[in-house]
Amino acid sequence: MPEQPQAFINVKGQEPVDATAALFSNFLAISRVGTEIQFEFVFLDLNQIAVLVEKARELSPGAPPTVVGKTVAKIVMPGAAFVQLRGQIEKILEAIEQALKKPAEVLDERTRSSG
Repeated sequence: MPEQPQAFINVKGQEPVDATAALFSNFLAISRVGTEIQFEFVFLDLNQIAVLVEKARELSPGAPPTVVGKTVAKIVMPGAAFVQLRGQIEKILEAIEQALKKPAEVLDERTRSSG
């Protein structure tokens, strides 16, 4: 299978106090300061991403564009608690990787109509 072209963008979320609640998040940023871990869940407008991808094809390579999304939640947790999740996170990632290796017909099974 040919390798897909990649493009980089910078994502910036709103402060949770200002952000309206979205139904879901489609971007997750993870950062660490000292022994604290922060998860920031951001909803990105896919139309905005599509426009950026189209413009990127026309422009010469440079600094990645910045996309501002709606911050759904920020969660800060102690590093010691996060380390305890290592085994569970590894299992989840392995299961996702295995699911992504399955043929597209199997992955799209839940979206097919029965008629």
